[in-house]
Amino acid sequence: MTQIKHLFISKKCKYILLPLGGVTTLILGLLAYLYFPRSLPTKPSSFTIIAHRGVHQTFSSENINNDTCTATIIYPPIHNFLENTIPSIRAAFKYGADIVEIDIHPTTDNQLAVFHDWTIDCRTNGKGITHEQSMKDLKKLDIGYGYTADNGKTFPFRGQAVGLMPTFDEVMEEFPNKKFLVDQKDRFDKTVKLLANSLKKYPAQQRKNIYLFSGDEQYKFLKEQAPEIEKLFLTRKKIKDCIPQYLAMLFSGYIDKSCRKYAFGIPVSYLKYVPGWPHLFLNKSRQAGLKVYVIEVDTKSDWQQVKDLPLDGIVTNRIELIGQMIGTK
Repeated sequence: MTQIKHLFISKKCKYILLPLGGVTTLILGLLAYLYFPRSLPTKPSSFTIIAHRGVHQTFSSENINNDTCTATIIYPPIHNFLENTIPSIRAAFKYGADIVEIDIHPTTDNQLAVFHDWTIDCRTNGKGITHEQSMKDLKKLDIGYGYTADNGKTFPFRGQAVGLMPTFDEVMEEFPNKKFLVDQKDRFDKTVKLLANSLKKYPAQQRKNIYLFSGDEQYKFLKEQAPEIEKLFLTRKKIKDCIPQYLAMLFSGYIDKSCRKYAFGIPVSYLKYVPGWPHLFLNKSRQAGLKVYVIEVDTKSDWQQVKDLPLDGIVTNRIELIGQMIGTK
């Protein structure tokens, strides 16, 4: 660290050289407070493993933007599962997921398609915006058509996934006792109304197994229609609004209800930038009643970073790998 040694103050064209020992002491004291190796709080009574998109083909997250066709940059396949499908979800639970995250879009024939992308161009042999398709037509698509790990030389899943895009109802009927984090990929009122109508068909106990990731207005509407539904994570916008409170929490151990009501998810690659991580941050989070998850825990080294910490849970893209590590910990 570069030491600040002096402060120059201009006064009547003369400069007075003042020592900044006090400022240096303050900075060093702040760093000591933030990173002093305190004892960690006890581990929570429960630990939740969330499988993002089920068991699926993964890819590097570097240089990804909203327009990137991630099906064309997958790692060489080590299994045959494709995201957001019934086989993928089943495998994720088999590998130890407590919750599986799925994505939904409305269709022109008023169903909910379980699919990630805004368009069908990247992964399938179809063209167009996902919510402008009928479920009848989506069922005809080969959802493995666009996947390649070698810049288009080979397409290992073509012809193997025709008709595998499920509806939300098919997922609910196939897994009546399992938990899901449902990501509403848009902010349409139509989507959440279709979701409410679907959920009303199922028992209250099954509705309790559904968590929604959406805008605040959409969640408010769904909560009115199906009170059992819960929200697990803050939205990205709300996290930005809460950042000043998270920083103040490091000193006060307090944040208001709107910022502690839902869990805070931190990407594993960002942990080194979190002030006071892990000892102070996790102690103050526990004091404030804030649940903390680490997300994108996808490799052995990622798991080694977090396995002994008192977290409320993790989110992983590699449940087939991380689930086995946790099982043999």
